[in-house]
Amino acid sequence: MQRNTTAVGVAVTVALLVVGVGAVAAFSGTTGVAAQESPDEATNATDDTERTIRVTATGEAEAEPDQAVVRVAVTAEGETVGTVRDALANGSEELTAALDELGVEYETTEYDIRQPRRPRGEQQQVPAYAGTHAFEITVDDPDAAGEVVDVAAGAGAEIRGISLTLSDQRREQLRETAIENAIQDARSQAETIAGESGLNVTSPTAIDAAQRSYRPIELDRAQAEDAGGGGPPTSIAPGSVSVSYTVDVTYGAVRD
Repeated sequence: MQRNTTAVGVAVTVALLVVGVGAVAAFSGTTGVAAQESPDEATNATDDTERTIRVTATGEAEAEPDQAVVRVAVTAEGETVGTVRDALANGSEELTAALDELGVEYETTEYDIRQPRRPRGEQQQVPAYAGTHAFEITVDDPDAAGEVVDVAAGAGAEIRGISLTLSDQRREQLRETAIENAIQDARSQAETIAGESGLNVTSPTAIDAAQRSYRPIELDRAQAEDAGGGGPPTSIAPGSVSVSYTVDVTYGAVRD
């Protein structure tokens, strides 16, 4: 009888242990479920994630030129360096005297005496020496460029080109306007992309504004020579000078 009583006691103890383990397991499972996010919470976390939209935009600004640069040159040929040098000196003196009388600013951009090479296969005669003394003449009124051309041509100079351009101050003003236009266009592009994607644009996270373009009006040598070819006084029609600026902008974007 003593042996049976012991067996019953062991069985009861084992049963209690099994029940205890089950209770612990049930409690642990409940705790794990409570730590998980609900589907709505997971969706909200995803919607709050900030995305980015990158766009490239170009802004442009135009204005009438307020400056002109006329490029001219005195040239000479001769059998000796001294002959060419003297001819350049005489021609340059005549030119600069005429420009001084006109009251314009000028500077030397090239002075060269060289021995020309005969093109291969050609029999034409080439001078022993040839020289060039080139000048740039700057005027603040583009309409005055025609008079400069006439004066320089009258002094025996070659007319090599005319640039209708902007002063530094005016160019900076146009640059700022072009940048503003580029940024506005970039924002508009980003908002269009965001609207089609169910997003709202936030602040820019990166801006690269390294690309820019400036296009003065250029009259090449042939056009400039035609302008100073005699006849009635030369008249230059300015047109417009443009400044453009390209920006790469990255914006933040979030869900509606």
